[in-house]
Amino acid sequence: MKYTFSRYGGHIVILGKGKASNEKLPEDQSFQNILTNHAFEMNGYSYISSYDMLPEFMGAYKNLPKGSVKIADLEHDFTDALFQYEVRVNSKIYFAPTGYSNLFSCFIKTDFEPVEDLIGKINPSYDLILMTRILGKSNEQLKKGISDIVTCMLCLLIFEMDLKDTFYSIILSKTYLGKQLNMDKINILLEKLIAVENREMLVDIIKL
Repeated sequence: MKYTFSRYGGHIVILGKGKASNEKLPEDQSFQNILTNHAFEMNGYSYISSYDMLPEFMGAYKNLPKGSVKIADLEHDFTDALFQYEVRVNSKIYFAPTGYSNLFSCFIKTDFEPVEDLIGKINPSYDLILMTRILGKSNEQLKKGISDIVTCMLCLLIFEMDLKDTFYSIILSKTYLGKQLNMDKINILLEKLIAVENREMLVDIIKL
């Protein structure tokens, strides 16, 4: 049941073919090919989302990568599966390095207990659902702008999770990285997200 969730490649199913998002996957699912040729080109960065398609290197992980940092707790409506009524869950959000100075990943770990009465027991995992590559910045600029990068990814996460016009609440972590974030700035961007209907509109709202 867990792998029917939208964070693992979308809700839509094509009869006899599985998830519609699978048709977007190229034969070459290598890290380099996906990031180079299949990422969404934005304003100062590009990104890929497992909510759109699920390449082999995304999805559920047992452990976080070394160097990962918790950035926030997220209480939110559960939008990964369709129910007759709203169910609210809690997710922890992590920012993680990738080994490339300009490429960053975002993991979430959701407490599925509130939905288990509806769909059964679910094993928890760290879900890699977002990767962002920053364009045209030096290593020094990347280090100085890390809070802006994390803010960008946090807002992209809300958009990709389809939470922008539902209930959600963000509590920033007290980790060194969480303390660098400005919740007022984040809220301004999140307010603008409400009117965003597609990624074309997103380009001018969430930029670096």
